[in-house]
Amino acid sequence: MAQDKPAGVFKFADQVKMVTMDPQRQSGGGIGYLRPVYESLFAKTSDGKAVPLLATDYKIDGLSVTITLRKGVTFSNGEPFDAKAVVANINRGVKIGILEGLGPVEQASPVDDLTVMIKLKEPNPSIIDDFTGVAGMMIAPKALDDPALDRNPVGTGPYVYNKELSREGEVRVYTPNPKYWDPQQQGLARYEIWEIPDDTARLNALKTGQVDAGIWLANPQAAIIDRAPGLKLVRNNGGYNYHLVISDREGSKVKALADKRVRKALSYAINREAFNKAIQFGLGASACQAYAKGDWAFDQSLESNCQYDPKKARALLAEAGYPNGFNFTMPSIPVYQPRLEALAGFFKDIGVTMTIQPVEPGTLARRSRTTDFPTTNLVWGTVTDPKFLYARYISKDGTYNPFKATPSGELTKLAEEGLKSPEIEARAPIYKKMAKILTDESYLIFITSTPLLVGVSEKIANNPTVKYSSGEDSINLRGLKVSN
Repeated sequence: MAQDKPAGVFKFADQVKMVTMDPQRQSGGGIGYLRPVYESLFAKTSDGKAVPLLATDYKIDGLSVTITLRKGVTFSNGEPFDAKAVVANINRGVKIGILEGLGPVEQASPVDDLTVMIKLKEPNPSIIDDFTGVAGMMIAPKALDDPALDRNPVGTGPYVYNKELSREGEVRVYTPNPKYWDPQQQGLARYEIWEIPDDTARLNALKTGQVDAGIWLANPQAAIIDRAPGLKLVRNNGGYNYHLVISDREGSKVKALADKRVRKALSYAINREAFNKAIQFGLGASACQAYAKGDWAFDQSLESNCQYDPKKARALLAEAGYPNGFNFTMPSIPVYQPRLEALAGFFKDIGVTMTIQPVEPGTLARRSRTTDFPTTNLVWGTVTDPKFLYARYISKDGTYNPFKATPSGELTKLAEEGLKSPEIEARAPIYKKMAKILTDESYLIFITSTPLLVGVSEKIANNPTVKYSSGEDSINLRGLKVSN
């Protein structure tokens, strides 16, 4: 039976503009722009399991990880996908030093044409899970040295980036990769990602059929989709915990933030239930920790530590020597502006002034890694391995610890213990202890947890080829078919 030719056009709207198509320099939102072109060594199923994709098998022996690669795969430029290509990718990513998933990796080396040995600097119980994301995305070897890789991606994926049909800052167009190793998974003649940061504009695009689907945070537009005829709001597995980060927790810019009582006051000032109802339209839930309910590291006993108590907040401020409050600055991008305006209102009620400073969309993650601001606001993926709490926020060299604050010895010890076993039964108590300390220290102030929200047309909602991978904010392209 002949293979059907790719047909139809699928149009997806992203809430952030594309920054780069070099996965090893990707540090914020916009991973959806990479997925048509790049494939990872492993992939996530709808229930969150890591399964082989470009890899076929693996073995972990202490600090050595052996990965067997799929035979017969080529990059879209005709180069072979083999051990040399994987080694070049991993070692380049390690050298660049941006991707957290490659942080524990020392180096990779070929064993034979289809086998790679990865040497770790430290135990890494989530190494295979890490390779389901950008850390496992494979770039064609010749493209690794292209200074314009950020706009000229070359991978093994089912589609290639069509620069001629794309319009910078408006729409990215992808067409079938003629050298794709699994052509039966190529169902589309064209895939488009529309760059629409404005929530209302993105909603109108979905309503009018300009796009078939799009990604949303919990906001008024998502609530409209949830009840609008002809549309559906899909709640995908995985999600985001919205939180504040007190980056300047040793008070080099804002002295008040060095006092734990002040940070706890900020947490007590937030009415999380009201925030979820008014700002997120009930689409989320109050959160006091990084992990969502049902996660293996979630600790129900911590939730009572984040109750709304402005009276207690004012008392803590007075006790710390700030009865009249203090001022600090918070960066904002458009999708977070309503959230920060609500939080500024809560803080004003206890005498604290939070000045909101807009930054360019797509730059919040990068700016949050600098000392430009004493605080920031980000989201934590609820399917992210707990080990990244330390690597991202706590470690002196943490991605979002730009002021190089020194963690306590107890937190460092717990982080080390959490890496010793791959078994969640052994790891869960360790990360629950870490979460308790972080709740007390309050330099990470978690506010709400929401699922991944994808708005789709009724036609797409009823399309049996539309599938979602756990923790991914776009639709799985493998096998996706539409009729236009």
